[in-house]
Amino acid sequence: MSAIRIDQLCHTYATKNKTVTAVDQVSLDIGENEFFTLLGPSGCGKTTTLRCIAGLEQPTSGSIEMDGVVVVSDSVLVPTHRRDIGMVFQDYAVWPHMSVFDNVAFPLRIGRKLRRAEIASRVEQALDLVNMSQYIDRRATQLSGGQQQRLSLARALVRQPKVLLLDEPLSNLDAKLREQMRSELRLIQQRIGITTVFVTHDQVEALSLSTRIAVMSGGRVVQEGSPREIYLEPNSRFVADFVGATSFVAGRALRSSPDALVLETELGTFNCRPDPEILPGASALVALRPESLVVTDTPGERDNCFAGEVELSLFVGEGVDYRINVGGQSLRARGSARAQFDAGDRVYVNAAADDCVVLLADRADSADTLGAEVADAHH
Repeated sequence: MSAIRIDQLCHTYATKNKTVTAVDQVSLDIGENEFFTLLGPSGCGKTTTLRCIAGLEQPTSGSIEMDGVVVVSDSVLVPTHRRDIGMVFQDYAVWPHMSVFDNVAFPLRIGRKLRRAEIASRVEQALDLVNMSQYIDRRATQLSGGQQQRLSLARALVRQPKVLLLDEPLSNLDAKLREQMRSELRLIQQRIGITTVFVTHDQVEALSLSTRIAVMSGGRVVQEGSPREIYLEPNSRFVADFVGATSFVAGRALRSSPDALVLETELGTFNCRPDPEILPGASALVALRPESLVVTDTPGERDNCFAGEVELSLFVGEGVDYRINVGGQSLRARGSARAQFDAGDRVYVNAAADDCVVLLADRADSADTLGAEVADAHH
């Protein structure tokens, strides 16, 4: 059974000059205990979709079911407080004049008839879940950013909701703390088995946390799948470019077989993974991830090998990031930290056929055009 089912959701609003469609025909089916992420750039509709699920926005049309019960339709609008949800906002929204205990207890004291002992027990359980028990008597103003984030999460979980909604809760943390909280958040979600909908523009967060991802652009879902599918099998240039770093090489399909797809490009002939949808003569793009490109000082024996010159070499600890000029085009590559080429060095770039994803040119451009239209509308 679906925990959340969204069908043809639309939400529009008026500006001075025109009507903007923030959410456009979005349909999603989110299973119980899933960690489902809405991923996309600013203005793509992900937060508006989350707010419609929460009841903080009234959509223009479409329907939303939660646990089999309709909460939004043309004739039904269940208010937020009657939806079995907990929500964590980007700015945490903790009450500075309250203690940690009172912040977490607040949702249990509103509209509920729970005894003090029950409230105390639930608060202690929620704080223990987020490793905040030792701060129970501290004032919220005495907490660090990471502690406030945990406090906000405890307050969302104390009601023991069926659905947890997270609106970019890690964006205000520094890089090290964000990485730590990513792991803790996923462990907590797995431990209590709660359906979670997570909004972020950070592709690392989406890939590492999610069971499934919906990539959004221009108010629409442009691809939905597991993190591995989204990263390794993007269906458009927008997805390939937004989810991870990618270099694109334009070309035309020469021949196709069950074993390989061959493209002619400005850099030369590319042997790529097969794609039955791309026929000979079709304009296409080869999408190359940096980690799939092997940089050497001698020609390789892989399917695709091209000579180039290092434009930029950046040591980043676990590896070296390169920009390499190949035939007048700059390709991004990731090399080993143990061996580093310097700017000006002549090198060879090698790519295995299975690592070369091919996108039809019209399909590759569709999401880009859609995003540009929405950006123009916002301006």
